[in-house]
Amino acid sequence: MNFPVSAAPGRTGHTVLVLGGYGAVGGAIVRALLLHSDCAILVAGRSLERARAFARPLGPRVEAVELEAGGSLVSAGLLPSVDVLVNCVEEASARFAAQCLAAGVHYVDISATASVLHNIHCLWGSAGEVRSSAILSVGVAPGLTNLLTRWALDRLGPLRHADISVVLGAGEVHGQAAIRWTLENLGRDFTVLTAAGRKVVRAFGESRIGQFGAPYGRRRTYRFDFSDQHTVPRTLAVDSAATWLCFDSRLVTQAFACMARLGPTRLLRVAGLAKALAWAADRFPLGSARFLVQVDATSHADQHASYAVHGDGEAFSTALVAAYVTARLLARSIPPGVHHIEEVIGLEELLKAYPQHLRLATIEAQRAA
Repeated sequence: MNFPVSAAPGRTGHTVLVLGGYGAVGGAIVRALLLHSDCAILVAGRSLERARAFARPLGPRVEAVELEAGGSLVSAGLLPSVDVLVNCVEEASARFAAQCLAAGVHYVDISATASVLHNIHCLWGSAGEVRSSAILSVGVAPGLTNLLTRWALDRLGPLRHADISVVLGAGEVHGQAAIRWTLENLGRDFTVLTAAGRKVVRAFGESRIGQFGAPYGRRRTYRFDFSDQHTVPRTLAVDSAATWLCFDSRLVTQAFACMARLGPTRLLRVAGLAKALAWAADRFPLGSARFLVQVDATSHADQHASYAVHGDGEAFSTALVAAYVTARLLARSIPPGVHHIEEVIGLEELLKAYPQHLRLATIEAQRAA
């Protein structure tokens, strides 16, 4: 998929380091940065050879670099030359974030795991005066979902509840890391904030019928542990939030629901299963590569409205969001400190920057039943 030229390019002379930059999402971010900025791009991961193979055909602006400690640390000699670090490697997020904090390097994280983001937020938030920014919840879910919740809040006023729905395209070739993360979370218990207090729920346990615009229509969605439902009660003072997941293929949605009930990920190696699913999706797609995120919001004044964003692929759109955030950091238009994306960027900025790739749909506000 081709990337459009961004309305907010970075400035010449800057360097961006993308960790996991040869993976499905990381590679998309690198390609977006090539067109969205004039910065030099460093690609790193666990395998220097894979980083070199990825960087070689992309031209002189992209260079492969080696990480230390088995891929869990950036070389101390490298960091002083880096302006922004974009992290697509969740396992060592805390270490990378701590290195950026100490070196005064801007940090961008695309993780969807609430505990990972919470730890980074605590690390950065307890550091006192800082020289750089950490931007969390960057991507689609979390990311666009957080921004869409803020969009609802700005139009309805304080929110009593937000149901956040994510409809992923079963025809998109997701990276093995993303598939593995989804499999590892199937059937897991997690805690959410409800009107009655905290409640323990299970991923792909409880379901909800969602009503979406064409071509999706009426769909059964399932609870899933995306970090946005944990974040927006804190950042946007939403009383409660819940995130629900399905695929554009009903067959794939039901297959994941069955896996959650039967627990094959406990019997099979998750890495092997993720590799097999990625192979199958590449050769036998059962859906499209498009996605939808929707927020069904209810305000304290009992006003209800639904807002949705349609996009052209989750990895592609994550790259667009990450490139835009990086450009804002390079332009020094975000204050130092730790921020979730909805605290420093508005959805309208992304819709304006990428009108051909991110499209907003609105159902008019009405009195809740």
